[in-house]
Amino acid sequence: MLCDNHDDGRTLANVYCETCQCSLCRECFSVLHLNKRNRSHAVQHLGDTNDRPQVEVHEGSTRLRLPHVLILFNPTTLNGMVEFNQSIIRENIPSVPYHRISEMPNLAEAHDNSTCRFCNAPLCPDQIDGLCNYEECRHFATFACQQQLPCGHICGGIRDEEVCLPCIQCRKPDIKQDADDLCVICFTDRLGGAPCIQLACDHIFHYRCVRTVLEKRWNGPRIVFRFMQCPLCKKQIDHPSVADLLLPLKDLYNEVLSKARLRLEYDGLLQSPAAVSESSELHMNPDEYAMERYMYVLCFKCGKAYFGGESRCQQELDNSQYNPEELICGGCSDVVGAQVCGRHGIDFLEFKCRFCCSVAVYFCFGTTHFCTACHDDFQRLICLPKKLLPKCPVGAKCVQLDGSECPLKVKHPPTGEEFPLGCGICRNINTF
Repeated sequence: MLCDNHDDGRTLANVYCETCQCSLCRECFSVLHLNKRNRSHAVQHLGDTNDRPQVEVHEGSTRLRLPHVLILFNPTTLNGMVEFNQSIIRENIPSVPYHRISEMPNLAEAHDNSTCRFCNAPLCPDQIDGLCNYEECRHFATFACQQQLPCGHICGGIRDEEVCLPCIQCRKPDIKQDADDLCVICFTDRLGGAPCIQLACDHIFHYRCVRTVLEKRWNGPRIVFRFMQCPLCKKQIDHPSVADLLLPLKDLYNEVLSKARLRLEYDGLLQSPAAVSESSELHMNPDEYAMERYMYVLCFKCGKAYFGGESRCQQELDNSQYNPEELICGGCSDVVGAQVCGRHGIDFLEFKCRFCCSVAVYFCFGTTHFCTACHDDFQRLICLPKKLLPKCPVGAKCVQLDGSECPLKVKHPPTGEEFPLGCGICRNINTF
């Protein structure tokens, strides 16, 4: 519907004045009704923002809003969703006086109270609790906050919070996220589609999505802690409702950091260019350098982190399948002949290279020890059947040596099996 006061044939009308019996845009309506006697005219709202397409850019979500369609996507990952919603078609909105014209967008939203608070599905007259019959919405209601905010909307947070979640239904110019933004953890629903929490960094996500991320932890055998970071600002996730999951994860982080820091010192890399060079991304940050350089995995038996080699071997590991039950630390491996250090325990046990009679330098895939030479040829060696492996003494790259004396001067299992040699820290005590 066009504005009756414009002659350009394209300006759309926002309101219909029942007294004047004409359709006007907001600008024309405001000017023609400045007179005090015209301010009591009853008007009807003809649609929010002329039902024109709207592009809104929020933190973590960009959206295109059309009269019956909402398109959401994340500009970084390009994940998104399209929502078709008939409930936004507002008809027969009651007439209001002119002095309430500024309240009309909110009035239109308030009038749309016959839809589910989560999925926006139409409600039957007997559904007075604001919920549809979908099982998922009923489940959300079991832990959703039921308090009404000062603005009149129901809180979009979870039960028993000391402070309610700020209203995500009200559209404010300074707000970074609202109910129509995409949850950038699941990328499958709007924030208003499920109860949310606001992290310490002020970003908002679905409560169940945050818990799921912390419960699933990392992907693959290598322990990484990026999943504990906010997807938007990379600060650590922090909220009272997930404290039960964060506490053991923080303990594990401190354990891995302590072991990685000590191994960096043991390897004599505290003053390496990667740690001290001003051009390095990890300049003067040895802790982060140690965490990036070394790979630690979680023992399936004792639940403790143990050394799994250097992170540069991770690329091959990502391309292979692994069994978590095969990730066993030195203390739980039950290897005959293990010498447990009375000072350092089993955290720094040195192992024999699986494919030759040398001290292992690398530990890859969470299961296999290599010396430097065998590590360079690991793709060939790991494919060799055990029956084709040479017998002790064996040189680098699985080459049979002459004679009968083992270079390690120890009795060990046949080539192709793991064997611990003792505490590496104590064997190299002069490096400290």
